[in-house]
Parts: sequence; structure tokens; C-alpha cells
Amino acid sequence: MALTFDATLKDMGRQSPQGFLTAFDRPPAVPVKPLNVDLSTLTTAADLVLGLGEPLEEIVHIDFQSSAAAWKHADLMVYNALLFAHYHVPVHTIVLLLRPEAAHANLNGVVGYAPRSGRGSMHFSYQVVRVWEVPAEELLAAGPGVAPLAMLGRLPEGLSLEAGLAAVAQQVVARLEKEVPPDRVKTLLTDALLLTGLRVRRDVAAKIFRGVRAMQESDTYLMILDEGAAKTLKEMILLQGEDQVSAPDEAVKARLNGITDLDRLKRMLSKTPKAASWQEILDTP
Repeated sequence: MALTFDATLKDMGRQSPQGFLTAFDRPPAVPVKPLNVDLSTLTTAADLVLGLGEPLEEIVHIDFQSSAAAWKHADLMVYNALLFAHYHVPVHTIVLLLRPEAAHANLNGVVGYAPRSGRGSMHFSYQVVRVWEVPAEELLAAGPGVAPLAMLGRLPEGLSLEAGLAAVAQQVVARLEKEVPPDRVKTLLTDALLLTGLRVRRDVAAKIFRGVRAMQESDTYLMILDEGAAKTLKEMILLQGEDQVSAPDEAVKARLNGITDLDRLKRMLSKTPKAASWQEILDTP
């Protein structure tokens, strides 16, 4: 799951580097470009690396975290050091915690230790941004390329979670449809939908964006709708099957869970009220 969100946010950052710097650092006063860096001495690449200035004056490294990681602070230190060694310019590191579940006591903004007192030490500091504490309005104002992240920001007061997300979604849609080409609107709204899934179930996220015209053409949106429909059909089959046949055991549930064909699930539901066994239901072609 984390890889999905990483890919989404990396693409957003590469498409809108100025917007990300405006939202989480400061509006750049010099040219900005993404640096395609593969830190091959590690098992992975840094999330988003932005170069400021031409020639290069400094680097901002932004890392995205959707779940807690006890040693992420050590990774951040290594990324920072490798970027400094490669480019020979100052590197500022920012870790974006996308939801409260991503917070870990070790991610406190500092790495420091001195194994030999008075004989050398390590001190590395970085910026921690808890995205859910950033007002959604600020993320919207940073630029259309950052707007999907508003779905993870601090919501309007006095509203339930779902109502607050719906209110922010309306603002996201309004800004994107006003300022972004139609093909890019579709991509950014899909990003917003995926990020909303960090706060609520995917079917709830799909419901929030259901009335948006551009979403009707999104493969991701249609996939989530299909997943929601399949889940509902399976629940109905289990309930009716229990009344008609018997309580389903784990083997029945596992086999039913592996079926994704909506049309087949509909046929199974139609057969359930007349079935003599779970085998008869599950064998529906």
C-alpha cells in the first residue's frame, strides 16, 4: 500500500515541484527541477529530490511516510549524506507524515549520538511535517499540483470526518477544473481519491467523489466502484446462504472472497434462495 501512495506523491512532486516547495518549505526564488537520483548503494531511491538554482545551489529532499517506521530517521540521514556527497551542495530533508499512523517516536527531527565523549559525534536534523495538522486551505493555496494533498490536511471544524472530506473535495474539484487542463484534472482527481483512502475506506472515498464528472472516466474510480459492488454482493450471498443452507465455514468464505467477476456474483446471488448447498452456489458459472 505504501508503494502506491509513494508513486502517487512522487509523480505529483515531479509535476509540481514549485507547489511542493511552496507548501512544505518556501516559495522558490530560483529555478527548480526534479533530480532523477537513484541512490543505488541503497535498496531504494529517495522519494522526491528537488534541485534549486541553475547552476545547482541547494537540494530539498522530501520523503513520504504513510506508516510508522522505527528506523526511517536513519534512512533520512543516509539519503542526505549521499546527496551531499554526490552534488556538493547543502541538502534540506523534509519528511511528510501523511497520517497519524505514520508518526513514530524516533521521527523527532534529530539524529544525534556520541559513542566516544569528546572524540567526535553525529548531529543531523531534518524537518517533520504532520500533514493532518496543516490546514487544507493552505495546501489548496500552494498550487493545483498540490491540491490532492488537501484531502489529508486539517479539515473544517464542526464537521464529521466524511462531511469535512466532502467539503474539501468540492474545493479541490473547483480549483482543478478552473486551472488545470482536462486530462490533468482526471489524473489529479485520481490522486486525490487515492490519498483520501488513507483516511477512510476506499468505498467511502469513492462515494465522496461520486458526483465529479471527470471521475467517471477514471480507471481507478471505476475499479473502486467495482470493488465496493463486489463486497456488497458477497455480503448478501453470505447472509442469504446462511438462511437457505447453513452458516458458511472459512473454506466457503475464502472461495467466495476470491471471486471478482461482478456478473458471476450476481448470478450466484440469484441462485442462493433456491440452492441446496454452498457447493451449488459456489459452482455457479
